[in-house]
Amino acid sequence: MNKTQAAIAAGYSEKNAQRAGTMLASKNHPKVLDRIITLQENAAYRAGLDLGTHLTDLKDIRDGAMRNGAWSAAVTAEVSRGKAAGLYINRSELTVNKVETMSKDDILARMQQLYHETGGILPPGTVIIEGESRTLDD
Repeated sequence: MNKTQAAIAAGYSEKNAQRAGTMLASKNHPKVLDRIITLQENAAYRAGLDLGTHLTDLKDIRDGAMRNGAWSAAVTAEVSRGKAAGLYINRSELTVNKVETMSKDDILARMQQLYHETGGILPPGTVIIEGESRTLDD
């Protein structure tokens, strides 16, 4: 089950499930992360899989591919070993709106739109300002 499927199973709408799943699996929700880790460890144990065995199997696959001259497969196996060992960090960034190019009113409107689209799934401590803005004279 992936994060989106888990969010749907937890009652989030399909429209917001991907965002909710990603948000809930972040470090801002340590209880959720702890539960995910526990479930993954249990699944790995039931499958007879541990990191050492996994890395050894990938090394064997890499070595076999190299013996057969299958360099692409060898590289793929080696990269997979590195990922499993935690040597690679998967980073992705999505920029929808650049705050630098938005007015204050645009930013507030976007924040409200995101709040309503996500059903209130915003990071803890996020403040939503309701109402109209106005400029005060000195």
